[in-house]
Amino acid sequence: MRTMRLGISGFIRDIANMFRSGTVLGVDFGTASIKIAEVSRKGEQFRLENYGIIEVHDYLGHANLALQASSLDIIDHEASRLLKYLISEMKPKSTTAVVSIPSFASFITLLDIPLISEKETAQTVQFQAQKYIPMPINQVQVDWVKVDEYADERGIRFQRLLLIGIPEKVIVSYKNICKASGLRAVAFEIDGIALARSLAHLTQPTLVVDIGANSSTMIVVDNGVAKHLSQTDYGGVHITRALSKSLDLGMKRAETLKKRRGLLGKGGETELSSLILPFLDVIIQEVAYARSLYERRYGKKVLQFTFVGGGAELLGIEEHAAEQLGIPYVSPDTFTDVAYKPAIEPIIRNLAQELPVVVGLTKRYFLS
Repeated sequence: MRTMRLGISGFIRDIANMFRSGTVLGVDFGTASIKIAEVSRKGEQFRLENYGIIEVHDYLGHANLALQASSLDIIDHEASRLLKYLISEMKPKSTTAVVSIPSFASFITLLDIPLISEKETAQTVQFQAQKYIPMPINQVQVDWVKVDEYADERGIRFQRLLLIGIPEKVIVSYKNICKASGLRAVAFEIDGIALARSLAHLTQPTLVVDIGANSSTMIVVDNGVAKHLSQTDYGGVHITRALSKSLDLGMKRAETLKKRRGLLGKGGETELSSLILPFLDVIIQEVAYARSLYERRYGKKVLQFTFVGGGAELLGIEEHAAEQLGIPYVSPDTFTDVAYKPAIEPIIRNLAQELPVVVGLTKRYFLS
């Protein structure tokens, strides 16, 4: 079973953005969904031209029917079939794509090294990567992002790098899936890096919590830079499973009930929140731990937080998390600097939670 939402296809576009070089696709493969945004750029103005989201619900009853698990494997044939279908329905103008790599399919760590030349940094990173990546280094693509620079107590300058290792087999799988769907994947990027770029307007240190189906990712974003990135194997499906077992409901029924009632049930429905909260609080505890790691390492306070991802569609989650964390919730406002058709204004708040990764991917194409 699948659910699909499409938007904006068929509207008249500005002729300057009709050319393939003027538009690009951001493609995000999740555990139970594929999301695409088609974005154009004219001058300094970004514009959402089209989008599509296809969700797979069969995994609720059978974990092996998820598109990918919290591992290095993606089910190529199923992901390819769904991507082809989504592309055929969207009919995008562009076939050029920037594709996300899930944080859980990568090896990510922070690395502090002396401030040296770019060439020396590259050599140092390749050497250090062998210590942190539990795979033969010739089977991994290694990259890094400079996230900070500081001086120690002796005045020696250091740079802080986000070290990223992506297994070659993961990249090959995504390339093949895109190729089979007629897309040309020109770049790959960790979802958390794309997310930080999309939320660059959040200038204060902000804890971004991306709640997926099987896992959640925590990113501290400061002026568009991902200063901290961690992941936990708890997601929305764990809450759904708890409701299913406790209320003796099928998984699909429990998922519907969770999204419709959330934490705001009244009267007899308060039992629902009492079942949800223990599992939601596990995620919030991981969020609090990520916050403390960032604050100790950088000596700065996280001042606010936001939720993104399909798992964040839980009524009352913002208020409960704000109470637990003691900091305010802010909207992600993904489309602060991205224009869109007035027709989608009624759902723009939901899209702002669901599309930040793919919007961030498209910005990489235009800004790199």
